[in-house]
Amino acid sequence: MKTIIIYESGTGFTEQYAKWISEELNCECKKLKQVSRSELSEFDRVIFGGWIFGGGIMGLEKLRNVKKPFAVFAVGATPFCDEIASSIKTQNKLDDIPLFYFPGGFRFEKLNFLKRGMLKMLKKVVSKKENRNSQEEFMAQYLGTSFDNSDKNAIKPLVELCR
Repeated sequence: MKTIIIYESGTGFTEQYAKWISEELNCECKKLKQVSRSELSEFDRVIFGGWIFGGGIMGLEKLRNVKKPFAVFAVGATPFCDEIASSIKTQNKLDDIPLFYFPGGFRFEKLNFLKRGMLKMLKKVVSKKENRNSQEEFMAQYLGTSFDNSDKNAIKPLVELCR
């Protein structure tokens, strides 16, 4: 089965996961904007990866307009929990498409001025909140800083599905 990994990466974490998966499956790996509609038709199986922003998987709708993905991986800064994965799956309408959530990180310095400002404001608001849940604790501690929680072992379930 001819497979390709297509991805949309904001600060490099999704790209890293896409390359790791591509190496394990010995298949092509391309940025979404570098692949044409006709080129996609050559592949039996498309695996898409995108970064999470506001619960949405960036680039997924663009791909969907061309080809239905076999599986999707989403890379987020927050630690995995079933509630987050379920919310992402629902929000992105991935009913029958397997979703894999991979821990990424943050390269704050790579974000544009507007996004850095929005995140600093969000961190300030969350930091002032009393009785924060675990997600809010994470946001209060890490938003506005750079960190890397990526883990190559996280790709194993996706790779197993494809083999």
